[in-house]
Amino acid sequence: MKNLSLFILVAGLFASCSTSESTPVDQLNARRDSLSTVIERLKAELDEVDLQLASVDSTRSFAQVTTFEITQGAFSHSFDVYGSVISDKSVTLYPEMAGSIARVTVKGGERVRAGQVLVSLDGSMAQASLAELKTQLDLAKSVFEKQERLWNQRIGSEVQYLQAKTQFDALQKRLLAVEKQVAMTTINAPFDGVVDQVFAKVGEYAAPGMPMVRLVGNGGLRLEMQVPETYIQRIEKGDGVAMNFSAIQLTLEGTVSQVGNYINPGSRTFSVSVELPKNQNLKANMMASVALKDYSIESAITIPNRLILQDTKGMNYTYVYMQVGGLGTIARRDLVLGVSNDEFTEVKSGVAPGDKVVDRGIRSVQADQIVKLY
Repeated sequence: MKNLSLFILVAGLFASCSTSESTPVDQLNARRDSLSTVIERLKAELDEVDLQLASVDSTRSFAQVTTFEITQGAFSHSFDVYGSVISDKSVTLYPEMAGSIARVTVKGGERVRAGQVLVSLDGSMAQASLAELKTQLDLAKSVFEKQERLWNQRIGSEVQYLQAKTQFDALQKRLLAVEKQVAMTTINAPFDGVVDQVFAKVGEYAAPGMPMVRLVGNGGLRLEMQVPETYIQRIEKGDGVAMNFSAIQLTLEGTVSQVGNYINPGSRTFSVSVELPKNQNLKANMMASVALKDYSIESAITIPNRLILQDTKGMNYTYVYMQVGGLGTIARRDLVLGVSNDEFTEVKSGVAPGDKVVDRGIRSVQADQIVKLY
């Protein structure tokens, strides 16, 4: 108190000495500043006395709180979408020509090798044409070879040689066409896989466009998602994803392999793909819930969402515990927030690493209140 009285005396002398050199407004402002300084100092001393008194007064009770210490570290945000498994080796096989189905050599669930015959059409007419053409080709070849030898010996006419050559060449081309027709009477497996379903039945008439067999391969699986267009600038190739296949209780981590550049005008979405590892439990058209990471930072100050309050003016704030002796006081800190995820929010300003935010009891305390820890 002696120090305080001396301070007031000095402030008064300073104000009186400057009276002759300043206007009345300046004098009043100087006096106001001096009094404000004294009030602030008295308030600080009063708070300190209250804390000391509270710590030694066993008859007083205080609200009890717990605290959460603010830290700094990696932070990320993700959002959930649904995706469907797409297979590059899931195909439905169709006949290339019309004909009666003569033989079906596989059943659903059977594993087949690339090139294996799955369905055969009646190719008797094509086979007969092929045999006839081969006979004609043999004759044409013999005639051409004889005419060629005679022509080389300058015997016979050039016209006869050219006619024999033309006939032989034409029959060779016809043979290739007929052989292709014969090959079209069988439907072969384009790759190793499992027969998912057989549509063909012996005796039915097959035609182009009629499904015969659905074949599913083991590789080439990817998860494809349709993402709202609002995320078009936030998703990039290489972003991390977490996939949950609830039907088979399988969780996988992956990265975005492709981001579409086309916005579907009907759904206002764009496609995002993730390559899937080989797994015998993954099937084409299987659904998965996907957490797509669209924001990440290596170092950020974060605060639990439950510890963020908001006043009637829409200002976000929190309460910080200030340790003083065996007790503590509550200080309000206004917050500038960044991105939020399910548990934490990035804090741009307002708190710093090491600050102890009131956790339990945060909604029942006020600024400058004296509390104690549990």
